[in-house]
Amino acid sequence: MTLLLRVWLALTFVLAIVIAILAVLVKLQNEAVYSQLLRQRLSVIAAATAAPFRSVSELGLPIATIRNAEALLNRAWQSDPAISNIVLLDPSGKVVWSVSDEPVPFNTHQMARAMEEGSNDMWDLETATALVSGAGILDESNELSGALAVIYPMKELQSHNSLVSSQIRMAALALLAGFSALAYVALRYRLRPTIRALDDIARHAEDSSMVAARDFADLHATLVTGTAKYRVAMAKLTALMAADRGVDPPAGVQGADVISVPDCPTAIAVSRRLTLLIAALVLGTTASLGAVAYRSIDQSFAPELERRTRLIGSIANDAIARTLQAGVPFDTMVGGQDFFRSLLRDFPEISYFALVTNRPILAVGDRPPITTPAMLQAGTVVPIVVDGKAIANLVVIKNAGYLSREFRDVILDLLVVTLVTILLAVELVSVMTNHSLAGPLNRLDYILKLQAAGDFSQRILANGVSAVDRLSQALSLRAERLGAMMAVVRGLPDGNRAAQLEPDFIIPAGRPLIMRFCSLSDVRLPLFLIAAADSFSLSFFSLYVRDADNPMTLLNPGIVISLPLAAYLIAIVVGSPYARPLSRRFGHRNLFLLAAIPGALANLGYFISNNVVEIVFFSVLSGTGYAFASLSCQDYVIDAAPKEERGQALGLFHVALFGGFYAGTALGGVIADRLGERTVFLVCAALILISAAMITQMLPATSHVSAVAKPSDRARLGQLLEAMTDGKFATLLFGIILPQTILDQVFISYLLSLQMNALGASTADTGRMMMVYFLMVILSGSLYGRLPAGKISAVTITVAGALLGGVTLLAAAAMTSGWTMLAAAIGTGLGYGLVTGPQTATVMELAEGRLVHIGSEKIVGTVRVMERLGSVAGLIVIAGVAGTFGYSAGMGLIAVLVLAGVGTYFIYHVASPGLPIMDGRKA
Repeated sequence: MTLLLRVWLALTFVLAIVIAILAVLVKLQNEAVYSQLLRQRLSVIAAATAAPFRSVSELGLPIATIRNAEALLNRAWQSDPAISNIVLLDPSGKVVWSVSDEPVPFNTHQMARAMEEGSNDMWDLETATALVSGAGILDESNELSGALAVIYPMKELQSHNSLVSSQIRMAALALLAGFSALAYVALRYRLRPTIRALDDIARHAEDSSMVAARDFADLHATLVTGTAKYRVAMAKLTALMAADRGVDPPAGVQGADVISVPDCPTAIAVSRRLTLLIAALVLGTTASLGAVAYRSIDQSFAPELERRTRLIGSIANDAIARTLQAGVPFDTMVGGQDFFRSLLRDFPEISYFALVTNRPILAVGDRPPITTPAMLQAGTVVPIVVDGKAIANLVVIKNAGYLSREFRDVILDLLVVTLVTILLAVELVSVMTNHSLAGPLNRLDYILKLQAAGDFSQRILANGVSAVDRLSQALSLRAERLGAMMAVVRGLPDGNRAAQLEPDFIIPAGRPLIMRFCSLSDVRLPLFLIAAADSFSLSFFSLYVRDADNPMTLLNPGIVISLPLAAYLIAIVVGSPYARPLSRRFGHRNLFLLAAIPGALANLGYFISNNVVEIVFFSVLSGTGYAFASLSCQDYVIDAAPKEERGQALGLFHVALFGGFYAGTALGGVIADRLGERTVFLVCAALILISAAMITQMLPATSHVSAVAKPSDRARLGQLLEAMTDGKFATLLFGIILPQTILDQVFISYLLSLQMNALGASTADTGRMMMVYFLMVILSGSLYGRLPAGKISAVTITVAGALLGGVTLLAAAAMTSGWTMLAAAIGTGLGYGLVTGPQTATVMELAEGRLVHIGSEKIVGTVRVMERLGSVAGLIVIAGVAGTFGYSAGMGLIAVLVLAGVGTYFIYHVASPGLPIMDGRKA
């Protein structure tokens, strides 16, 4: 497969996944929003129809005594022929009146639960066959005397949704075909110089006089040097061999060696040529499908909004018509304005009501600055009919501001879904470019440098017809040929003469080792999926626990709800110290696969759980699986990345991790709303299994770090205390790591939502604020991961990130408002993303340097345990402060901890001679 075809197919595959996922998410979002609009309209019908029954019940009369009950229900039924039934129920759930003979699609238990979760005596529920909106009817003692339920068939909703889905599906297929063709043309143009240069090098591999393109000059020079080395080695081995001896192909099983190499300049140059192009194609695809989706959703919502407006007008119309039928003239209608004002208060989507003949007789609200005829054209007009004659018109004007706010929320939700898709695309593109472009060039560059140094002990597997593949095959064949000749020489009676080739040449007597290359891209996508699976249920998990059966009746309900989270965190605390030793002993891949078992079982367990005890047990499995899975990926990055690029790799590691958190948090609620909470756990289990399958293909079976801690190397308590007395380690742990952990765990997971609620923000706004934090972590982590190694010190980046988070959080604590909370979310997110990469790289440098006698896995395990214990202790202390002095005081305490910690860390590095401050990333 040619380089162009390989890259194009990989990019088309990425675009197909991006379009498919975005289309599914938009479909789910449309269904959720449309279902909400429909429920609201049905609740209006239910409230208006229940009003007469409530009046009778408040007088102490049974609702069954209303003579015209059936007529009232039938009149409500006529407001929407799609409604399948409207029923009046007694407190036991028995049907008193019904407009049709269809059975009620819910039971008494479901109705009682819906009433508990409703507000203002209004409730709704969804079954497999119907949407139900209801209104409770209370007597003079405020006790339930009955209920009215409006039942809407699910098949009508599904029919509407299928029409929108088909439009989105057709648009998705058209966009995929168009952007795939555009990608081929653009890639052919952008890769033409690269393909031509590589083909020239492959055709003139032994021509030292050839002048290669600028980006490939070093590669060609290394090839020429390696070719010269190969010729010398061939000549010497030929001289040592007997003239009549042939060379048989080497036999035996080839070994394998796992190699970690930095990106070569050639791969970087070629990748940069395609970065903007790939980004433009992905963004263009998502933006185009998002625009089409918004247009389809807008068109699908318009009829429903119009029906809502007409319904409100009909309610007002009925009230006015009854008053006129009673003989009350227009001009003497008492309480008309109060009635309209109550409607404006109850229905914010309406801005103006007017009772009009040839002029407005009675009007309430904000009249648009237009004439009466123009107003009749612009508004929704409902004629008022008395004795079969239209005597006036009721004009209803929509509230444009309310509708714009509603559609703003729709747009924001679509943007969130689009951003989630883009984050997934980033991970897919990373894997795609590494597999089809950067990886082959890095492998070629590495074997070229080996052979230029006289090392022919290794080879690589390359299948394909591109110039890179042909060069790789030719170089590997050289190593095979020299290995076969060396085996012959070693087999001669005077075979020890082969030693004269050393140390200029490294040639095995037999088959060269096959090299397996590793990089951060191997685990980025599986890590993204495992993080998403872990956070999918965040938006509803506490409610899921609350609704489960509780056998622990002696405990406070609030404590019971927190038990699964406590079990989850304890499992992480207990399991974290063992992650690195296990990954060294069994390999990163095997540890991840082992972790996937309890992770998948936990989500399957959540799916079938019925009580809190079962959920607590499966939370232990979930915490154990997540700890081992995420830490095995982190340890793989630590071990796979070259030391000079470790900080960059860890920064990108956190980008993938928090990208998964962002995606899971954003999408969990949408999926739960449409597919049900329990179904989300099946999705999580599927994601975990998919990530395990990807790890199986992407990671080697055994770790390239084969050293296993010996018993004599195990740390004692005294050695760990000795590590705590090391100034650099102590200031890093207590000045940076623990305050940043408390900031992330306590401020974001605890205080932010409480403070936003105290400021009057909606749940959706609070969720978007958290999305801003995660997005800032992703952006700053990505920025740090792309900074050139050695240019800016780890200390400088750490101090800058911690200061940014601490200062913005302190400002929000001092002047708490929606804008300062937004600034705090942005500042803490940017700061946390900058700090996480260098802090982990510095821990590893200390563990492999001045604290190596304690053992690197013990140092890393200690840090991980202290992180978890610090977050638990910080949560308890700050919760106490916030409960006593307010949420702002709790935020201020976190800010003081962060600023005091970074101050101590900075002062130690300034005061300690020999510790570089601005001297590259090894500080």
